[in-house]
Amino acid sequence: MRDKWVLWPIYFDIDASKKEGRKVGKELAVKNPTADEIFRAAKKLGLNPVKEEKAYPKRWWRKEGRVLVEKKGRKTDIIKRIAEIIKQNRGNI
Repeated sequence: MRDKWVLWPIYFDIDASKKEGRKVGKELAVKNPTADEIFRAAKKLGLNPVKEEKAYPKRWWRKEGRVLVEKKGRKTDIIKRIAEIIKQNRGNI
């Protein structure tokens, strides 16, 4: 897994604090993000995503899933780009 970044839904959750695991600012965060949304956004960016049914370590009781993506750039940049796509997709619903 050294050639993949792990992305958890909590990274994009507006209801989670930075301490709890949110990695984007509130302006890019969304309510109840899903691994499927992350998967679709990563696919759109050409990151060859792989979805796994796993639980975030701090939330071990909730199997929300995670997405593995290719390391094509810095993790923070990839997270921000994925957050922008999720936010944009949510606006189009």
